Amino acid sequence: MSFAMRPLIGFLTTVLLASQVFANASVTSSTTLVQQPKKQGRMWSGFINASRSTSLYDFQDGTRQDAMDYMMRMNLKFNDKFSMRVQGGYSQDLKYPENNDFSDTSVSLGRAPFALGKTFMMGYRVSTGLPTSKDSHTRQNLIASLSTTANLMINPDRLISGLEIAGAVSAGRNFHQYETALDGRVNTQWSSTQMFSMAYTFTTGISVSAEFSHRNTWSYQNVMRDTFEMTQEIGYEINETFSVAAGHTNSGSSLKPNGDDSNVQLINENTSLVYASATVVF
Repeated sequence: MSFAMRPLIGFLTTVLLASQVFANASVTSSTTLVQQPKKQGRMWSGFINASRSTSLYDFQDGTRQDAMDYMMRMNLKFNDKFSMRVQGGYSQDLKYPENNDFSDTSVSLGRAPFALGKTFMMGYRVSTGLPTSKDSHTRQNLIASLSTTANLMINPDRLISGLEIAGAVSAGRNFHQYETALDGRVNTQWSSTQMFSMAYTFTTGISVSAEFSHRNTWSYQNVMRDTFEMTQEIGYEINETFSVAAGHTNSGSSLKPNGDDSNVQLINENTSLVYASATVVF
């Protein structure tokens, strides 16, 4: 599940600049919102993010989640239009250290948003995922993954100052050595994610954002699954280099076990997580 900042913290990082469709790796950050590097004029830039997440509800029965996640991104700007990104991370399970693992590493090439008329702007990104997590290379026998993402945003000049609205659609293909994982589950072959986000930045440096994403996956046996994730975050840019944020995220299957009723809800006592994060931009 799933970091960056101008003063604007929000999916806009994920939506406008990012998103690779990885294999269904189990080690991903609970923090899906991060900060976008501000130093756009430099050839090299990047950030390091650290976040602490825990279950919103503690039932005192040992099921409470508690984790630390670390993420690093490096950006290489070729020109005003194209840039390359390398991104990876590490996750610590603070209750069960045997679950600690690296995330998969992504390498991507992106096109900066360009105008589509006066109202909309569009960008795109092509990514490859490398199986650097134990879940991917050991359990799933993943070789690599490829994905492409189309990003659409409303031109900020058409909105009130500080408001950003964006969406994205991505499609990805995973390549495995075998169709089934070591535990017998069928691996995911294809995936598609649809995202929508809104964010508002106040002149004080405080920002609020919200995102909803819906994901479809298809196994090698053509079994489709639907999942969702929604996140709400408030952040504060202390200075050009350092920012902090806190938020809530909930994710899971889009349908209840009966296969008919919607399982999409803002808060779920069994799956909701709260988190706090800090980001250093360089």
